[in-house]
Amino acid sequence: MKQNDTKVNAMKIIAMANGGFALPTLKLLRESSHELCAVFAMPLRANPEKGKKAGIPPIRQALQDFLANVPCYEPENVNAPDVVELIRSLNADLIFICDYGRILSSEVICATKYGGLNLHGSLLPKYRGAAPINRAIQAGERELGVSVIFIEPKVDSGPIVARDSYIPTLNDTAIEIEEHLAELGAPLVLKAIDQIANNTIQSLPQSDQAATKAPKLKKEEGRIDWNLSSSAIIDLYRAFQPWPRVFADWSRAESSHSPVRLILGPFCDVDAEDQRLEMTSEQQSMSPGQVIAVNSQTFWIRTGDGAVRSLAVQAAGKKNMETSLFLRGFQICVGDKLS
Repeated sequence: MKQNDTKVNAMKIIAMANGGFALPTLKLLRESSHELCAVFAMPLRANPEKGKKAGIPPIRQALQDFLANVPCYEPENVNAPDVVELIRSLNADLIFICDYGRILSSEVICATKYGGLNLHGSLLPKYRGAAPINRAIQAGERELGVSVIFIEPKVDSGPIVARDSYIPTLNDTAIEIEEHLAELGAPLVLKAIDQIANNTIQSLPQSDQAATKAPKLKKEEGRIDWNLSSSAIIDLYRAFQPWPRVFADWSRAESSHSPVRLILGPFCDVDAEDQRLEMTSEQQSMSPGQVIAVNSQTFWIRTGDGAVRSLAVQAAGKKNMETSLFLRGFQICVGDKLS
């Protein structure tokens, strides 16, 4: 029998979450003997331009599904004194926070018996911040992972309770990797909660000297720097899915027309099995960002160390389409520039 199967070791837990990364853990908690006594979610934001809600966070669907009977609170400021008193009144043992978007104050953390646990999408202390998975992929990390830490009133700095990792394929984007890491982290969190309940939890402090930052993504970061290596450009595409994606402005070599914004990717390099390109000396002498070869199916763009081709293209105001279909309507030529 598992430790958390006995009534005496059951924990009363508050969850603070907004995004989908927390959902596998919340499902496991609902299936365990622990009690999920409340969910704290960020208030829904209205789009001032359209007068509508700006997207429904994944936790909202969960609250209508497997969390349907769990009380939900939506404080604007989770660290406000009245919210701290609310948390104290719930008489919870522990806070589980994941993908919530707020740093908890020491008053909130101390409002429960054992403080709180956080599931973070990196192998801490690397990639502390809002976009750990994206930044790790962008940096070319091949081993990705999750960490479970005790909460401190500082960004992702608490003692590490558990970690796990795996090596994704180079075709996996941040979308698939986030889903896998969320599933990887769920049993780690549940095990840590069981250990806290059983008074067997152990932790290791993080090294601040080894820490790196993972700031929130910005739209303009999706602009491709063709001076990068082919592998770095492929990693940028993988990291920036589903947002902000990667793009460049296409300028025709023999035209005065305004540039056309193209959203690109996924990419293959010159050594891909199909459409392999043996670069000539003339192609190698062309500038990064220039189109160096075109056929009816695809086109190649010079990079800092070779060339890549995009398997799909989306022009501004158009649908995303396979490159071969795109080339039927847009005439890309050797020498054109993607800037």
